[in-house]
Amino acid sequence: MRDFTAVSPDDPKSTLPSFRTAEQVDCVVDFGDRSSIVCSGNLRGLPNSVGGSGCPSVRKADTSAGDSPYVFERSGPDCASSRAMPLSAGQKVVGKNGTCVVGDDQLVACIDADNRHGFVLQPSGSWVF
Repeated sequence: MRDFTAVSPDDPKSTLPSFRTAEQVDCVVDFGDRSSIVCSGNLRGLPNSVGGSGCPSVRKADTSAGDSPYVFERSGPDCASSRAMPLSAGQKVVGKNGTCVVGDDQLVACIDADNRHGFVLQPSGSWVF
């Protein structure tokens, strides 16, 4: 993650800790009481086991527990467009409890500050840990 350029919260276009990618993946770093990461939108490469309908998202399985893995889900209505600041390949957002990077080939990768839980979103196959 060192090879990515951090986006400054002082940027006039900043909506940090929220951002979006050109592919319409919308993310919030440091979301809620536990400061977890939540992404939704055009999540490509989801496992076939992700059922349901509505907007796909990735979030903590249990937001009340700080040490829980991330999960994929589909719920609610269709995805809405975001007005968050766009991030390009090679950029990253560093929050107080997580970091997300945007890479080439529609990659979005995020990890909690403890380096134990996070996720990778990519067309060739997305996964959580």
